[in-house]
Amino acid sequence: MKFLKWLGITLLAIIALLLIIPLFLPSNFHVERSIVIDKSIKVVFQTAVDMNKRAQWDPWIEMDPNAEMNVVMMPEVIGSGYSWKGEVIGEGKITIQEFIPNELIKSKIEFIAPQSMESDIIWNFEDTENGSKVTWAFEGTLSYPVEKWTGLFMDKFMGPQFEKGLNNFKSLVESLPDLTGKTGEINLNQFEKVLALSIKEECSMDKTTAKMMEMYPALMKFLKQNNMEISGFPFAIYHPSDKVGFTILECGLPVNKRIEDNDIINFIELPASKTIMASHFGHYNTVKTTYTALQNYISENNLEINGTPWEMYITDPMKESDESKWETRVYFPIK
Repeated sequence: MKFLKWLGITLLAIIALLLIIPLFLPSNFHVERSIVIDKSIKVVFQTAVDMNKRAQWDPWIEMDPNAEMNVVMMPEVIGSGYSWKGEVIGEGKITIQEFIPNELIKSKIEFIAPQSMESDIIWNFEDTENGSKVTWAFEGTLSYPVEKWTGLFMDKFMGPQFEKGLNNFKSLVESLPDLTGKTGEINLNQFEKVLALSIKEECSMDKTTAKMMEMYPALMKFLKQNNMEISGFPFAIYHPSDKVGFTILECGLPVNKRIEDNDIINFIELPASKTIMASHFGHYNTVKTTYTALQNYISENNLEINGTPWEMYITDPMKESDESKWETRVYFPIK
C-alpha cells in the first residue's frame, strides 16, 4: 500500500510538473536559417516566389515524392501558393500574403493533417558584398501545454530541414541563367489613340512592381463590375516626380468605350502620336536595356522627345513561362 501511495504521489508530481512548467515556457517559436547565394538578388527572389519551382528544392517534398501537389500562381502574387497531400508529409497548404520585391515574402502555412496548425513562413532577402543573403524563417504561437513542450525542440527538429532546403535552393538558383534581355528592331511608329482606364500614384522606384500588383487587379475588378473587357494590352507610364528616387506610376488597361470614372480609377486617352518603338524580350527587370537603346537612337538621329515614354506588356507571363519570350513594347513620343 505504501508503495502504491508513493507511486501515486510521484505520478501526481510528474503530471503537476508537466502542467506547471509549460506556464513558464515561451508562447511563441521562431526557427530560421540563412545562406549566401552567388546570384543576383532578382534571380534569387524570382525563384523563391515561383511556386512552380518549389518541388525542385523543398526538403519535405523530397521526403514524399509521391505526394499530390497543386500549385496556384496569381498575377498579383498575393494569393499564390501550393497545397500538398501525402502519406509521409500529411496535408496542408502555403499561401503568400505579403511581399516586397527583392526584399520579403511572407506566407501563411496551414497544416491540416495529421494535426491542425497555422504558422508563418518568412523569407528575407539582402544584397551583400558576398552575394544574395537569404533568410528562411518559420514562426508561430504555441498552445498550452503540449505545443509549449514541443517548442523546446522545434529548432533541433526543423533546423536541419531548413538547412537542407536552403542548400537545395542555393544549388538550383546558382544553376539558373542570369536575367538577360534583348532589344528588337527600333522602328518609327504612328501610335493610334487609345481609350483606357488607369490608376495613378506616386511611389519610390523600388516599389513600382508591388504597386503594379495592386493596380492591375483593381482595374480588372472595376472592368468586371461594369461588364467591360480589355481591348488591348496593359500599359504603364512612369511620370516624373519632384522627389529623388520616386515616380508617378500610372497603370492602365485599354477599353473600347467611354465610362464614368471615380476618385481612384480614371478614364484617359493616350493621344495619337509619332513615336519610336522597340520590343524588349526578357524579364521585366531587364527592360532598362531597351530604354537605353532607344535613348541612344534618339541622340544619334537628332530626334527630340515629346512627352513621357510608356511600356505595353504583350505577353502574359501566366501563360508563357519562358522569360526570354516575354515581350514588352517601349514607346518614346517624338516631335
